[in-house]
Amino acid sequence: MDRELLHIMPKAGRKARRVAKQSAKRDEAKGDAATRTGVGDLAEQMLLLPGLFRYMTQRDKNVKQHLQRLKLRNICIYLAVLVMTIVDIYMRIPPALAFNCRQGVLELMTEGDGQGLSFDDIRSSDQVWLWLSDTVADQLLVPSSPLRTYNYPVGYLQVRLQEVQIPTQAQCPQLDLAYSVPENVTCFATRYTASKANTIEDDGVRHYFYGKSGYAGRYVNSAPWSFGNERSTSPAGEPWILGHFDEFDGSGQSIEYDLQYSPLDELRQAFLNDMLFLQGQNWLDPQSRALHVSFLLYNSNYDHFISNRYTVEMTAFGVVRPFSEIGVFRPGFVEYDLGFSMLSLDIIRLCFVLLICPVQIYWDFMYERRVNGAGCKHLYSVQGLADLAVGIIFFVMFGLRYGNFNVPSIDYFVQQAQTPLDAGEFAEQYNFHIVMDALISGLLLYRFAFFLRINRHFFLIWSTVEQAAMVGCRLLVIAVPVVVGLILVSMAVGGSYDENSRSFWSSLMRVMLLIYADVETVKDYDPNRGWQLSFNVALYFLMRLVFVNCWISVLIHEYQKVRVAAGSTETYRWKEYDYVVWCLPWPFRNLYLNFLRPKIERPAKDSVEE
Repeated sequence: MDRELLHIMPKAGRKARRVAKQSAKRDEAKGDAATRTGVGDLAEQMLLLPGLFRYMTQRDKNVKQHLQRLKLRNICIYLAVLVMTIVDIYMRIPPALAFNCRQGVLELMTEGDGQGLSFDDIRSSDQVWLWLSDTVADQLLVPSSPLRTYNYPVGYLQVRLQEVQIPTQAQCPQLDLAYSVPENVTCFATRYTASKANTIEDDGVRHYFYGKSGYAGRYVNSAPWSFGNERSTSPAGEPWILGHFDEFDGSGQSIEYDLQYSPLDELRQAFLNDMLFLQGQNWLDPQSRALHVSFLLYNSNYDHFISNRYTVEMTAFGVVRPFSEIGVFRPGFVEYDLGFSMLSLDIIRLCFVLLICPVQIYWDFMYERRVNGAGCKHLYSVQGLADLAVGIIFFVMFGLRYGNFNVPSIDYFVQQAQTPLDAGEFAEQYNFHIVMDALISGLLLYRFAFFLRINRHFFLIWSTVEQAAMVGCRLLVIAVPVVVGLILVSMAVGGSYDENSRSFWSSLMRVMLLIYADVETVKDYDPNRGWQLSFNVALYFLMRLVFVNCWISVLIHEYQKVRVAAGSTETYRWKEYDYVVWCLPWPFRNLYLNFLRPKIERPAKDSVEE
């Protein structure tokens, strides 16, 4: 009616302009009413409400496009490599093996027999000498000690000292150049580096050890009075020790003792005499930054070597902090029948990995190019990067395993007996290559789960998390600066009180634990520092009430979108024809559909040739 009236109204003149104004007001009011009350035809409502348009266009799409790239062969390949990787990790380090070997030695060397000083309780240089003369001498240099009863000492016992140069005025920090440091003020170097290491020979120590090297179990080339750049070396490279306050290399002054020397009582007495003399010479003084005690054991019950390194770190502000590092490893893998069996398993895994990288990458590349017209997109996707990472990590792990760890146990015994070698780096590389194997299993599990999207319920969960993660990545623009700000505030609030707030990365870990309400972290609160309570409350409100709830809302919203778009369960449920097409290769599929089951129910648009 309105349109018919509009057609007969004047098209020019004063009345035409008045009619145009009235029509514009009427259209504007109608649009407002449609927006407020939903009145109007469906097209107008869908234009005014984009959410409704999106909802109407996405429902019941019966999503099946992803099924074209989910092949049975892919599931079998990834599952086979995953199972073989788990078996390999289990056989390399059986459950509790590393823990049992490490814990047995650690308790004997750090807790003592209940009467001596505990290693973790060392807080002064005098207590260091007491631990050396009691625990170290009694456990390593007594034939009937528990440590020697259950383990075979290999090679040498090394006591290595690292100290900085004598105090000078040039080493004092000068923050303001307008003022000079007083002439009578000298300072020690706070950190141990190659340029600040003390290289001056100690004449008193040199006179004592002159003529004693090579006797009573002492190593023939020991020179504890002089500095050496590589006093602690290993076939895997120079050790690099990360302490609580500093980093240390393999340099310093050291003395070594042959743990297979006989009689052992003579070696023990020589060790005690040397430690007593060095204590009298103030070998540990304000210049000292670290004392390292290292040795190697072999446990025949578990057929593994145990690397031991006990470090006492001494800082320029008087703090003495002990810590230990014990590693379990084997120098070679291809030994005995089990070693050759594991080599065969690795070769089979290598063949399967070649099917993943590059064959699987090529298949997915061609699929993306056929469907989307751009195959390079797969190379930048998470799936493509995961396949590429599986190949790279496996080849690195394979080369490390059979390139570095290729020394038979007997040959390794001979190497340790000829010269002092640090086994700490060897143990770290051994553990690192096992971690790489575990990382490969994680990537394989991810890819295996990707192909399990053949199941509709799994597809809904996977698609929900995937799309929610894409939304979450856009929110990182806000979340990352907020988290960095919280970390800096944590360092400012607790840097002088909490050891975990001294650096950026330790503060990051502390903030993450606070977010997850770790009990030990939360209860670490001093009522005299109100800023800490304010920080904890602010952290809770920002992370728990804002970011976590936002993430949950995004998950719920994306799940509803995916569920509506995926269609109903009845139309998605597979029948016999779908399983035949998915499982069987084309020759067997044609044989099954044409001869074995020619009357099978098929979709209306499908045919046997498809």
